[in-house]
Amino acid sequence: MAAPTLDLVIDARPRGPRGLLAAEVVLGRSVLVRLIDQAVELTGPGRTIAVLARDDDRDELEALLADLGIERVAFQSEPPSAQARVLRTDRLYDGRRLRRKLIQGERPETAAIWRLDRPESLAAAEQELTRRLTYQPLGRYWAFPIAERLAAALAPTRVRPNAVTLAAAALMLGGAAVVGCGGSGWIGRTTAAAAFALALVLDTADGRLARLQGTCSAFGQWLDQVLDELADLALHGAIAWATFRSTGAPFWLVLGVLFASGKYLFLVQSLTGAEMEAKAEAKPTAPRNAKPRLRGLLAAMGHADLRWHLWIVLAVVGRLDLALASYAVYFPLRAVAGIARKGAAYA
Repeated sequence: MAAPTLDLVIDARPRGPRGLLAAEVVLGRSVLVRLIDQAVELTGPGRTIAVLARDDDRDELEALLADLGIERVAFQSEPPSAQARVLRTDRLYDGRRLRRKLIQGERPETAAIWRLDRPESLAAAEQELTRRLTYQPLGRYWAFPIAERLAAALAPTRVRPNAVTLAAAALMLGGAAVVGCGGSGWIGRTTAAAAFALALVLDTADGRLARLQGTCSAFGQWLDQVLDELADLALHGAIAWATFRSTGAPFWLVLGVLFASGKYLFLVQSLTGAEMEAKAEAKPTAPRNAKPRLRGLLAAMGHADLRWHLWIVLAVVGRLDLALASYAVYFPLRAVAGIARKGAAYA
């Protein structure tokens, strides 16, 4: 597909707590270089990229680009034309979405995925971009587009991301309550699956809304994580109780306890001992060629997005007990493996 003809300007004037945001490095590249790369992809080869900068900042920006051998950049101090599409250095943009939005005649702002104009946002920029590389392997095909539209609709309103996070948790807990009360008929199964699916959309939309409104906060991230774990425990506890009631086998209650204790131990050992983990990774093991594939498979089994889709599918067919049986084994084994790996660093 040929690159569209666009009048693009990069606004390098925004400043942050440490100076020019254009010079901030995110995942090994400065924000300015990242935007120049995106602009080149959009405008095609041979086009000069205009960079709007203050005269006092031009030497710093020229030195930044000269060190990397980047050419085809023209600095200007006068405001861009009304027809120009402006990419700001206090924003990070999704490249594919940016192309699509510009072709549709929309503002570049609609393709922004992260704002850098707050100290806490700047500190979390690398984490956000890293997260997006592995974000929602299944949900990106349906939940993410819906969440984008929902967040865009809510952005100009007074609805805040934390309210969306609470709504997602309420749906998950409501779905768990349906499961726990024995909703095994098609109405109960459909209701639980729909609650889980809608909760996934809202759980995706809260972060997007925070970025659009510039309301990202440490409290919001903490609340999202705490409620996700609460919903996880509540759902598997409900599955254990419902299956015990229907079968009369105490074995299912034991699995519920194993899941809760295994998940707790897994989280504790994952969040502590980072130094020991790094030392264990540095030790040679055999066979090394099989290790990345095995660890990749284990990580995929625990991926939140994949587990969420598993809940939806199993809720529809009325076999959520399979999820409990699988993860009552999975998380204790992952916890034991993590503990053993850390202990081996000092063996």
